[in-house]
Formats: sequence, C-alpha cells, structure tokens
Amino acid sequence: MKNCNVLSLTRIINQLKTLIMKKIILFSICLVFALVSKAQSNTDEINYMQSAYGMQKKQLIAAHMKISKADSAKFWSIYDNYENSRKAIGKKRVANIEQYAKNYDKMTNETAGKLMTASFGVYNEFGALWKKTYDKLAKDTSPLLAGKFIQVEMYLENLVRNEMADQIPLIGEFEPKK
Repeated sequence: MKNCNVLSLTRIINQLKTLIMKKIILFSICLVFALVSKAQSNTDEINYMQSAYGMQKKQLIAAHMKISKADSAKFWSIYDNYENSRKAIGKKRVANIEQYAKNYDKMTNETAGKLMTASFGVYNEFGALWKKTYDKLAKDTSPLLAGKFIQVEMYLENLVRNEMADQIPLIGEFEPKK
C-alpha cells in the first residue's frame, strides 16, 4: 500500500511538473515579449493565464489530497481563498519582473534596490500566506491535511522560482549606471 501511495504521489508530482513547465514556457514567452517590446502586460491576459493554470492545478490538488467528504467543503473554501491571494501575489511578482525588463538596459543602483525590495516583499507574502492557510486548514480540517497541502504548494512555488531564475538574466550581466 505504501509503495502504491509513493507511485501515485510520483505520478501526481510528474503531472504537476508538466503543468508548471507549460506555465513557465508561457511565462517565458511573455517575458521575452516584455523584454522586446517593454510594453505592460494586459491584465486580462494575466488573469486568463492564471485562471487556466488554477483550474488544472485544482484538479491535480484534488487528486493528490484525497480529501474526505467531511473536510471537502471546508478545504475547498479555504483553497479558493488561498488561490485568490496567491494570484494577487503572483501579479505583484509579474509586475516586478516587468519593471526589471523595462529597466534592464538602463538599470541603476536605485532601481535595482527597489526591485530587490519588491522581490523580497513577494517572497515574504508567500510565506505569510502559507502560514495563514496552514493555520486555517489545521484548525478547520487537520494539521496533517494542512501540512500536506502546504508542502505541495511550497514544492510548486519552488519549481516556478527555479525555472524563472533560469529564464531571467542576472543583474551581473551588465554594468549599473551610477
């Protein structure tokens, strides 16, 4: 039985990786467009991409979590609130990356400082959201279910961060203006 659970989890993780990779490829295409055109992203396009990703992600979360009928309504209500907050934080990250792209060829120390401060803020918001969601899920369902969900969310976020780090040019690749 334990081997079956590990295989099932491995299959779900592979599905999540594929989903994340598709999202990241789409994100990379958008980033390249932003670097080339330096135009602001259309809010409706961002909302559409996040909605499409959210729907697929929800199905994968359901398959992994195996939530009891007793906990289902509570879990999905908390999950929906979590996703709304996560999407808002994601929009802040996208806006920060757009600013980075916009200023890439004219980066100053001041701009780099502002961008890094915003990046740290996004990182901290994810941490606060995970803590808040864990606490709510642990109270309303169980600490085990809450931990399982947050563990998957942290894993997905790390996949996104790692792939983005591979796609975005480093600050050290140019000389800052004084």
